[in-house]
Amino acid sequence: MAGPREERGRVLQWDAVKGLGFIAPDQGGERLLLRRADLAGRLRFRAPALGEAVRFRRARSGPGRERAVKVQPLLAPPPARAQAAAPPSPRQLASTRLLVIPLFALVLGGIHLAWPLPRPVPLLYSSLSMALFVVYGIDKWSAWRGAGRVPELTLHLLALLGGWPGALLGQQVFAHKISKPAFLRWTWAMTSLNLLLLVGLCTPAWQPWLNWLRG
Repeated sequence: MAGPREERGRVLQWDAVKGLGFIAPDQGGERLLLRRADLAGRLRFRAPALGEAVRFRRARSGPGRERAVKVQPLLAPPPARAQAAAPPSPRQLASTRLLVIPLFALVLGGIHLAWPLPRPVPLLYSSLSMALFVVYGIDKWSAWRGAGRVPELTLHLLALLGGWPGALLGQQVFAHKISKPAFLRWTWAMTSLNLLLLVGLCTPAWQPWLNWLRG
């Protein structure tokens, strides 16, 4: 019995972080799922380009669903100029957000010089950051395996308590949660609230307001 015949199509979408995308068959019909594991030929060594012509075969991907397998390029990849116009990936954006960590270290050092911090404060930030970094790695591994996940509320609470530097670093290193805008907004909300509490509890910044409330 002959196997699936070879077809042709074009890459509709490709997410380099997730390693997933879609192909539109030239003969029409529903788009097909494209996975990194199903790339072949030169595509095993580079990412598919949007609109790139490819040849592939069909395979089952669940009840009533199909995916493209043995996906290989038909033509040379588009010129680099067209690819350079693409918007930055979520991982590239996440790398720029890491600049907040050294900036925070400078601010923390400045606060300590002006108003010496209690010893547990830097210890809390360092220990919770390391713990949350590890938790992000475990959660990413669980996502790949399809195992039980760490609740997002737990990640946010640990970030609020002082582990947010480890959260930002874990998101970047493990490419985890960086394509979920709602989750990232909560991460920054917890970061901002934590910094607000740090300034209020470890500096006299809140003192005028507290005096006003008491008076």
